[in-house]
Amino acid sequence: MANIDYPSQQTTNPETLKNDLISIMDNCKAMGFNAVFFQVRPASDALYASSIFPWSRYLTGTQGTAPDGGFDPLAFAVQEAHARGMELHAWINPYRITNSSADNDRLAAGNPAVQHPELVITDSDGKMYYNPGDSASINLIVDGAVEIVKNYDVDGLHMDDYFYPEGDFNDDVTYSFYQAQYPDKGDWRRAMVNKLVQQMDEAVHAEKPDVEFGISPRGIWANASDMPEGSATAGGGSYHKIYADSRAWVKNGWVDYIMPLSLI
Repeated sequence: MANIDYPSQQTTNPETLKNDLISIMDNCKAMGFNAVFFQVRPASDALYASSIFPWSRYLTGTQGTAPDGGFDPLAFAVQEAHARGMELHAWINPYRITNSSADNDRLAAGNPAVQHPELVITDSDGKMYYNPGDSASINLIVDGAVEIVKNYDVDGLHMDDYFYPEGDFNDDVTYSFYQAQYPDKGDWRRAMVNKLVQQMDEAVHAEKPDVEFGISPRGIWANASDMPEGSATAGGGSYHKIYADSRAWVKNGWVDYIMPLSLI
């Protein structure tokens, strides 16, 4: 999100973008890594040629502006990783549209969030998200993932731990359609996240059965003080904080691997 690793500077110059990736891949190989996780969708955008999401401003400086000369960072990253005997996993952020309210007016005209404002919900910090409780949002996110798997020789499709934001937002209207089925809003939110995970698992593997689908949720599912099955911890569990029931994903076989983060 902040160009921590790639690219070193926002640019449309293909040689700079290539050289940055080569340096990263060389470093990963030298350190003995066997897989690289490359974030290709930080926020309703793309670091690859997409017919669904616009080019990322974190890549070129302006959302919707492509690298010069038809350069495709994901295609190049796959090529360079494989040439070094490493896997390349494409990492997406599912719901986030903007990482700051200051970015809300920087969206390209072709961004799905601009084209379909009915799918957008804003949290108490002013950041925009695709409404996790809307099935149309889920379909959009899954379609974007399938596009990657279909068009690129990636070894995996990865989602990070940003599910429901911790900042509050008002999803009462969407919830009203499900309230009879889910009297507890938290249960409904978890069910909708589960729907995304299950649908993603099925769609990715229907396109390419050998591609690994994984998620990096918070390291704490739930604390024992909150859930009998929880761990002897006292941090921010994903079950209650971001409505991500990672235990259910594993038990139901909806993920090929789980890679918990230490964030609490």
